[in-house]
Amino acid sequence: MNRTVPQIPVSEAKALLDATRLGQRTLLDVRQDFEYAEGHLPGAVHIPLPELADRARELDPELPAVVYCRSGARSLAGANLLSGLGFREVVSVQGGILAWDGAQATGPFDLGLAALLPAQSAQELLERAWGMELALGDYYGALAVRAVEPEVAALFERLAGFEEKHRRTLTEVWKRMDSGDAEAFEARARAQASSSVLEGGISADEYLGRLGDPASIAEALELAMAVEAQALDLYLRRAKAETDAELRSTLTLLAEEEKAHLKVLGAFVDGRKRF
Repeated sequence: MNRTVPQIPVSEAKALLDATRLGQRTLLDVRQDFEYAEGHLPGAVHIPLPELADRARELDPELPAVVYCRSGARSLAGANLLSGLGFREVVSVQGGILAWDGAQATGPFDLGLAALLPAQSAQELLERAWGMELALGDYYGALAVRAVEPEVAALFERLAGFEEKHRRTLTEVWKRMDSGDAEAFEARARAQASSSVLEGGISADEYLGRLGDPASIAEALELAMAVEAQALDLYLRRAKAETDAELRSTLTLLAEEEKAHLKVLGAFVDGRKRF
């Protein structure tokens, strides 16, 4: 008899993903390549449904798996397939990404990776991440200056403050790894930072080309969540491609920071009950 896996609503899927540490579950997107490029959930493994039977060995059958597609039909088929192959715990998201009200990452699988790929050590990786945080903080600061509405300006100033705190966290992580001078670390990070490359490894022009200068709180929040989702996605994808254990651990830590940042923004939106 064929076994049917559980189908869970988006709210339950979000709670499950929020409650599970990165690397302790699989988030699987079974849509086609062009659909993934148009928008996907941060950190999702992408295996189109027609390829899943041949590529299922790329996934860990011992990890809980959350499968999604556009509307829920393909994900249920994919989840049932994984269950039949012996995957321990699999669920399908009802309504798919169409029902997902939250931050998504965009672009092809390798989007933004060039900003981090040259890093050969955890210390160098932290320098690059620190520089991208600086660029994003400066970007938010510039948007605050240009904003017409005081509420929008205040939001961007607050977001710039988030990035400053995140840089301090990265410095503390570096200090735990290296006994050198923290000021020298920040100086190196600042020297190689590019103001045109934001936290997700994508240029400011690319983001502005999508949205333009945000003119309202709603647009500001959408932009901020898009940037943070892209950063989370970037760190997770880079971690999956990394064979060095220390680098992979550092990337996972950075991803956890971005996940927490996204949750802060989500709570802010929930508190307002609207974008």
